[in-house]
Amino acid sequence: MSTQKQGNGGSRGELRHDDKEAFERRLAGLGKRLGDVKSREAAESMASRGRSSQNRGMAYGLRMASELVAAVLVGGLIGYALDHFLGTKPWLFLVMFILGFAAGVTNVMRSYDRVQRDVAKTTGGNIGHAVPDDNDD
Repeated sequence: MSTQKQGNGGSRGELRHDDKEAFERRLAGLGKRLGDVKSREAAESMASRGRSSQNRGMAYGLRMASELVAAVLVGGLIGYALDHFLGTKPWLFLVMFILGFAAGVTNVMRSYDRVQRDVAKTTGGNIGHAVPDDNDD
């Protein structure tokens, strides 16, 4: 590129016509490469977000299952201990087992509501809605 006065009529600070065309070609090439990089980064970001939400879903599922099992076991153990000390076998065990199961289901329902709010916040509530298919008429 030339920035000094040359014999073909260019003055200081102005580009020659062929230099200007080369500059514009390079600028267009850089714009295309920048667009490619941005689209690649956006695709990687979406894939990463998908893996993250999948792992989070697995964690929520395991947590809900463990809460249900733990509540049933704790209720059953408390009922068994009370039956043993009070001599009311098997009635308190059955009652506490059922109460533990009810507590576990309640905990799972609360966790499910929390998961739904989290998914709605992450996806903007755009999940589970019918999407028209290309083959639908």
